[in-house]
Amino acid sequence: EGNTIFHGMKIALVTNNPMEGIDWKMILKACGATVKTLSDSQKGKGKINVDCCLFTSTSLPPHVVSSPAEVSNFMRFIGDDVPLLDLAWAHQSIIQRKRLPLSGDQRYSVSFDHGMSNTCHVFAIKRGKHGNRYEVGDLVQFSRVPKTILHGRIVAINLEKQGKGCNLEIQLLEPNGDFNLVDCPSSAKITVKEGNLQGNILMLGTRDFHKLGYLPKNSRKSNIFNQMVPFNESQMM
Repeated sequence: EGNTIFHGMKIALVTNNPMEGIDWKMILKACGATVKTLSDSQKGKGKINVDCCLFTSTSLPPHVVSSPAEVSNFMRFIGDDVPLLDLAWAHQSIIQRKRLPLSGDQRYSVSFDHGMSNTCHVFAIKRGKHGNRYEVGDLVQFSRVPKTILHGRIVAINLEKQGKGCNLEIQLLEPNGDFNLVDCPSSAKITVKEGNLQGNILMLGTRDFHKLGYLPKNSRKSNIFNQMVPFNESQMM
């Protein structure tokens, strides 16, 4: 057996949700890490020695007006050269069963410097009463007018500061009968408000899609679809 994913790492963890913090501390420790929290840091003196610091980026500016008190307090113990990362970094490391690099991927990098602009690009948002997370690259269903359902891939998220919401740039997935969606890189892109989102969808390759044992009779009630590629692209594959 090989080493666990975070074997030998010292990871600082700060969340403003106590239950989330407890769950992630258990997960990180199970994956081999030594986890440092704010209470641990306050017992010592000066900066703590860690390999990285993990946050829930959607609870930080620019998603909110100011950082939670626990985050501000914890940052006093974190060295300037310590990588600041979203918890999505740990999540994806576990999914891929390997530790992802600590730097070089802006999707996971956390910054507290957002300048004076009224809008900024972000990688993820949390929305809805259940805190659904949407990320760049996600496949989603949405509406622009009542009783219509469209599907697409999120290619950019532009967050407006001061709690004014956000706009998402979405590349359309063209319907091609029932459960088929055409995934074409040259498809049109449109901008929609976050309130238009209706949830994530899943696209499967044709072989896997036809192995499904059950689908609703009406494709409008499904969140699973058959991925189709344009004819000229399928010929090249």
